Amino acid sequence: ERLTKVFPSIELSHLHFCAATSLILSLKMSGPLPPKKCSEWSSRPIYFCSHPKVQMKDYKPGGALPFGVPLEFESDLFTGRVFLRLRPIESHPDDKANHTSYFEGKKRFWQIIIQGQFKQEINMSDLMLGDFYEKPFHGIPKGYIMQLYQKFMEALSPGIIMDMISDRPKILTSFGSAQIMRIDLPGNEPKITGVIDNVQENTSLILGEGFASPKSAKKRRKYLSNPKNSSKYRVNPGHVYTLELYDHSMNFGTYHQHIMGGAKIDMVDSMNGQALALCLFTRDQRLIWKFPIWHERLIEDIEKKKGAKLQAATK
Repeated sequence: ERLTKVFPSIELSHLHFCAATSLILSLKMSGPLPPKKCSEWSSRPIYFCSHPKVQMKDYKPGGALPFGVPLEFESDLFTGRVFLRLRPIESHPDDKANHTSYFEGKKRFWQIIIQGQFKQEINMSDLMLGDFYEKPFHGIPKGYIMQLYQKFMEALSPGIIMDMISDRPKILTSFGSAQIMRIDLPGNEPKITGVIDNVQENTSLILGEGFASPKSAKKRRKYLSNPKNSSKYRVNPGHVYTLELYDHSMNFGTYHQHIMGGAKIDMVDSMNGQALALCLFTRDQRLIWKFPIWHERLIEDIEKKKGAKLQAATK
């Protein structure tokens, strides 16, 4: 209530959505810079890759990954496949028709599907979508208003961990908040080939028949987003987990976060040389998967600042 008095034009539902979007997104933690010059990127102005702790089956560490095709990967805690689409970036030729159909009539900027099996049991309340950062964000007000906003969001959504103003920020939300989730016995999982609506919600394997319908996603998100509820469950290495995430506010093609009223934030200015990434961690920062998405403007900004520092040092 106090926040909306300060910003009377802000609707709580929109604030909640924008915060949840930022939670899903997020140089030590980003991984090394892309090894190639921007002019050599196959998906320029974007460079999609895996973190060094995430090994890809058919690609070298740090190598550029294609869009619109399932990619096998493995980390210390998970083995599976990832499929990513960005609206403004051309997908793999096999996905061309589905890419167009998926985004047609939608405001979404991206879609990611991750499917696979955990290598050990982990309490579901300890799994967090989002990222940990090594450097402070730029342009984030550090006074009373931001502290109030963080407390507001944490109270509104019990699973959120939001620290945007410290020297090592972290923005995280619960594993159970994914837009679509299904849990299957091996062999019953859907193929993540990009076919429209091929991944349907179904968490009845752990939550019961009331969560078998595709329409149960909202109910499951509300239930599992609360740590008091998710702490009752552990991920099972004998199950296949499929998560689908999508968003209509973060445009990776331009690296702008679109907010209310048509306004947008240039994330190159905010990220302080750190790539946005699609990630899953444990609360104690064990990496399960992480896929940085670099933009050539971010690389240019890093190089520009390095050059300025070198020039200042020689004076």
